[in-house]
Amino acid sequence: MSPRHPLVALLVGLALVPPVAARAHADEADSTVAPAAVTRQELQEHLDGFGEILQTMQADLDKLKRFKFSGYLQARTEVGEASRDSVRVTGNPYTPTAANLTRFYVRRARLKLTYDSSPLSQAVIYVDGGQDRTIRLLEAYVTLLDPWTALHDHQLTVGQFNVPFGYELERSSSARELPERSRAENVLFSGERDRGAKLESQWTPQLKTSFSVLNGGGINSADFPTTDPTRGKDVTARARWSQGIFDAALSYYWGRQLTPLTGSDVVTDKTRLGLDAQAFWQVPRLGGGTLRAEWYTGHEINPDSVKALIVAPTDANKVRLLKAGADAAHLASDAQGGYVMWVQNVGDPAQAVVRWDWWDPNVDADHDQYERLSLGANWFWDGFTRLTVAYEVPLTDVANAPGRWRDPHDNLWTFQLQHKF
Repeated sequence: MSPRHPLVALLVGLALVPPVAARAHADEADSTVAPAAVTRQELQEHLDGFGEILQTMQADLDKLKRFKFSGYLQARTEVGEASRDSVRVTGNPYTPTAANLTRFYVRRARLKLTYDSSPLSQAVIYVDGGQDRTIRLLEAYVTLLDPWTALHDHQLTVGQFNVPFGYELERSSSARELPERSRAENVLFSGERDRGAKLESQWTPQLKTSFSVLNGGGINSADFPTTDPTRGKDVTARARWSQGIFDAALSYYWGRQLTPLTGSDVVTDKTRLGLDAQAFWQVPRLGGGTLRAEWYTGHEINPDSVKALIVAPTDANKVRLLKAGADAAHLASDAQGGYVMWVQNVGDPAQAVVRWDWWDPNVDADHDQYERLSLGANWFWDGFTRLTVAYEVPLTDVANAPGRWRDPHDNLWTFQLQHKF
């Protein structure tokens, strides 16, 4: 650099300023600016303080990372053939029930909080604020994971959870290809959940078992949604075998059901057996597909028999009794039901669905069965949002005249927009 460079000249000029004059000039400018020298020890103390703050922030962040929020919202429009501008008035006292099925509504609005307190335990709280516009508890349980296997193959869950029976029952409503589950599942396991304890074990990559002990009423029970009137508990057992593109499972349920009456109550056995199987395939340039089927059979309290054999209470008479000559054992009947379902992806964004399901509450009676054909299509807008269009054709027998029956006009269109997070 040349000695005549302006920067060099400035530095030389500053070096030639007398020290006393420089100090006097600094004092005149601001006598308070000159800071005291910072020692190495003071600097180390400052750094240690910042380190403690960072450690505290990291500990708080680790706690927050243990919380996991998820959920989904289903907004629907339905158009029903049976809709009319009126209400049904039933019961005594008279209770109006909406007859119009053409409407907008929120079917499900669910939020799930999972807290992984440690590698060996977690807690879940799952709430819904959808159709009935009130917040209700769906699931609340604690799960203990075994410490002696690398993947925690054995898990014990205690609280309120899905009943481990069949395939459709434990599958999330956000993952189903059609808006609602089959009729048989809705009748046998209304609400899908109960309170108790269950043990799940993954013995091999192919074999998984589940055992549970439950109250038995289920969370939608009209009489006992949160309590159990019997000392004995209901039990379930399920074994599932997965073999690549095919899997099958066997489920069993045994318990007892109490029907409350004025006077002596009626206790009946409750048994259920279920079989389910799935096959998967991949079609080149089209996508994956699934063929799924479930079959249920059992001995259950029959709502039609209850209505026919029990005197319903009224305002003047609050008693609930068996009718004269009625056999309490006839409150329950042998029932069966199930479904067959075909799903085919069409590229990445589209999916086609066909399902046939049925439910017969009393195999010994005629004209009480329910059958339904459901057609559906799904369009995946993105990784979080899905549009579903479904058309349901229920087939039922309604008495039209002595010895004559008809199928009412009650087909239903459903348009649903779902967003998951």
